Amino acid sequence: MSHPEPPPSAPEQPEPQPLPAMPDQPPTPVTRWARLSRGAAMTLGVVTGAVTVGLCWAGVSLTGAGTAKEAAAAEEAQTRSAEATAADQPEETATPFSTDGTLTLQDAGAGLDAGEICSGTGGYSDIDFGTQVTVTDADGTLVAMGLLSLGEKTDAGCEFPFTVDDITPGSKFYTVEVSHRGGLTQTEEDLRAGSLAFSLGD
Repeated sequence: MSHPEPPPSAPEQPEPQPLPAMPDQPPTPVTRWARLSRGAAMTLGVVTGAVTVGLCWAGVSLTGAGTAKEAAAAEEAQTRSAEATAADQPEETATPFSTDGTLTLQDAGAGLDAGEICSGTGGYSDIDFGTQVTVTDADGTLVAMGLLSLGEKTDAGCEFPFTVDDITPGSKFYTVEVSHRGGLTQTEEDLRAGSLAFSLGD
């Protein structure tokens, strides 16, 4: 009589191993910067900073240059505009002007030598040093005023020089009058030329 074979025995299980102890801090990840040496990292940082600063200065310089050019262009445009306006209106007709002349009181200063001081007498006593000389425009508006200077005896009588400054330009004609003796009408060209000659008396 045969005996049954015993069942195969189960394979032996390995004994469990203890887990390794956890570190106190997690490991630091390794980056490309960590692979560089300390000197190389410092050099790279300096170069990067210099490039950044250079770009910033370039931007500021370009902006400043653009602003300066715009300001210069605006100023030049204003200057050209002013010059064009001045060109449209000739300077000699745009600014006040002066005139001069003499008033001769005929047959005055009897008994005086040539060059002596003289003045009007009788009906011409208003003709003397300080008598007003007025200039009015075509509308009758007073535009300038002057005074007679001292009279001087000449062969023609008693001669009074005068000057009138700051005459307003632009009128078709002007009237020059000494005292209330009636006016003499002159063009602006005549007044600008000066050397006007008035006479009173016989």
